[in-house]
Amino acid sequence: MRFRMAIFIVAVMLAGCTHLDINKNVNELKKVQPGDALEGVIKTLGLPYLRHDINDQRFVAFYQTKAGHSSNTPITTALCTPIAFEKRKVVAVGDDMTEAWTREEEERQRKQYQSELAEAEAARQERIDAIEKAVKPVPASNVALNLKLYRQLLDLDPDNNLYQGKAAFYEAQSARQKNVHPQRATGKTKERPQQAWTQARGALNKMLRRYTGNNIAKMAVQDMGNGSLYVWVKNVSKQIITTHPDHFTLVDSANNKTSCQISASLNSVLEPGSISHGQVNFSKEIKPKELIFQSQKSGRISKLF
Repeated sequence: MRFRMAIFIVAVMLAGCTHLDINKNVNELKKVQPGDALEGVIKTLGLPYLRHDINDQRFVAFYQTKAGHSSNTPITTALCTPIAFEKRKVVAVGDDMTEAWTREEEERQRKQYQSELAEAEAARQERIDAIEKAVKPVPASNVALNLKLYRQLLDLDPDNNLYQGKAAFYEAQSARQKNVHPQRATGKTKERPQQAWTQARGALNKMLRRYTGNNIAKMAVQDMGNGSLYVWVKNVSKQIITTHPDHFTLVDSANNKTSCQISASLNSVLEPGSISHGQVNFSKEIKPKELIFQSQKSGRISKLF
């Protein structure tokens, strides 16, 4: 009997403490105004019970101002008052900006994606135009240079029938010059690794562009050629995840980690269904073997080349 009474007294005391915290939050929230600094709010109210991060400039903090049905009731946004912060300043008290800000962020990312994709396509087309201009005056007798330039064009446009035909033609010419003949026993040509890799590029990109991964994040890649990849990471979970340039590792054909430059756009906070995207650039002399994305929340996913 005494034990049960003790438990009851402790429960009453805990409930009383909870109500004191709620009353303190209610009173202190009345003093919070737009323009107040984040540091001042935290000093007064402490860390929020819940927080929705939209991007690195915007988030919504939630402080409990209503009691649950019991001490075991989980704290949800329905029991809290939201404070919206932008650039570490209060912009709204009592209005949950999560949905509106999320829509704005998704639209911003969509426009950024379209802009970066357009820039990447313009850069690709500019390289194609320059190489076509360079290959045009090269005589057919210069097999090595023609082969080099058409391989570059094929890297940039793997599905182009003209480039495929020209590259195959000069591959055959080069093979004849080096006295490399077809193997009659098999009826197949001994292709050098570079030739096989070039011919497989179109099919490879079709596979790379398919989203693959796990139940948290999936990744798609476009090999732009000349040491440039375009990467998409999609949040397929129901939680918020992040992407950061430090989360990416490029491994070359010799299984070495490769130094590369990664777009700042891949530093993102992803709501469920959102996509982070940007370029990964590296030395064009390197043959990529695997691109790895790994974070604490997302785990490890990768694309093999």
